[in-house]
Amino acid sequence: MVATFANYASVAIENARLFDSAQEQAYASAALLQVAQTVVSANDLDEVLNSIVRIMPILVGVQRVALYRWDSLSEKLTASQEYGFSDDDEKILTEKEFTLDAFPLLGITLQENRLVTHTLDVEAKPKDWVQIQLEASPEADMLNAEKVLIAVPLSIKNDSFGVMLIEEVEHGQKFRSRRIEIIQGIAHQIALAIQNDLLQQEMVVRERLETEVQLARQIQQTFIPSVLPTHPNWQIATRWRTARQVGGDFYDLIELPNNKLGIFIADVADKGMPAALFMALTRTLMRAAVLETNSPAEVLKRVNDQLLPDTQQGMFVTAVYGELDVETGKFTYVNAGHNPPYVLKANGDLEKLTRTAIALGVMEDSKVEQKTISFDVGDALLLYTDGLTEAFSSAGELFGEARLMDTLKTLQNKSASEMIEEIESCLNDFIEANPLGDDLTMLAIRRV
Repeated sequence: MVATFANYASVAIENARLFDSAQEQAYASAALLQVAQTVVSANDLDEVLNSIVRIMPILVGVQRVALYRWDSLSEKLTASQEYGFSDDDEKILTEKEFTLDAFPLLGITLQENRLVTHTLDVEAKPKDWVQIQLEASPEADMLNAEKVLIAVPLSIKNDSFGVMLIEEVEHGQKFRSRRIEIIQGIAHQIALAIQNDLLQQEMVVRERLETEVQLARQIQQTFIPSVLPTHPNWQIATRWRTARQVGGDFYDLIELPNNKLGIFIADVADKGMPAALFMALTRTLMRAAVLETNSPAEVLKRVNDQLLPDTQQGMFVTAVYGELDVETGKFTYVNAGHNPPYVLKANGDLEKLTRTAIALGVMEDSKVEQKTISFDVGDALLLYTDGLTEAFSSAGELFGEARLMDTLKTLQNKSASEMIEEIESCLNDFIEANPLGDDLTMLAIRRV
């Protein structure tokens, strides 16, 4: 009979324990659900975190809470939200920035990405927490201590966003294990909220940058001639492609007095927005110089001298500028460190217009030499940037000048526009799906 009673008693005790455990689990789930609802109910991160900090004493049974945000650039922790601290405590704990060494409890929690606990004396004051030096203690001591200070990392995998610091209420040992479980769940919710806010900020910045880049491209396109000059007995065709949304390649065609046409192609030694800005400066200086000088050599000498004060971080410009007399066919040019243009003669021969000066923006008072050639009927000129000859195939092979020359020799009976189309088609076949590594500009002129 005694054995039977003992049996019933043990079953009843076990059932009561299971009932208490189920109640605890249900409460933990309800608490985490409440925090999750708080996270999704507000758009402002500070509002979300402030709400969580203020409901934690009710949900979890804690006396004080402080959230510290981690700044990886300054390598400091800064208090962002707090609850339950006196004015004196706030001045020490929540109104300062802390290096990891200055607040060891927070530092170890963040560095080791783990929950850290410290047994508190009942009379301990929050202002003393900064001085806490952690010592290893048995897990049982922590579970049985009357009051514990808990530091929880706010992290997602290896991404650390800060630390949550919590002081339990007195005599908190009864439900401590379950409380810590809930606190860790809340910390995860906070980390998710911070991560989501950072991602949203990055998205806003990215969208704003994309808008600015699109605007920059639209502005840059206004620098490229929208309508090509027309002259009897001359054909002109162009192509302009950027490796990014904006680039440093450009060309210009300028009507000049005395039946002359100014022809300019240039390549800034950079890519993206810096190159685009330097391109705009170069074009502006070039246009002004053309109106104030009498020869290609004087134009590029003046542009070089005016670029030098604004040249930064090794940025420079290679360029070809020439003036074509559309009546006589004479072409006077300067090649300032640029890829050599090719003259395709009517008989199929190729002539290379080699460099006559160094690149612009490199050296003050550099020597600038100009040369003159003549175009006969059927002759053509191709100017291009290194985005053409330095394009790579998917196998890593360079397009190169030899391939360009071989292609040009097949185009002696083609119009200027057909020349551009054939060269671009040859390039596209060569690179296949491989993207251009650099901006590409081509300009073809043929006398007919």
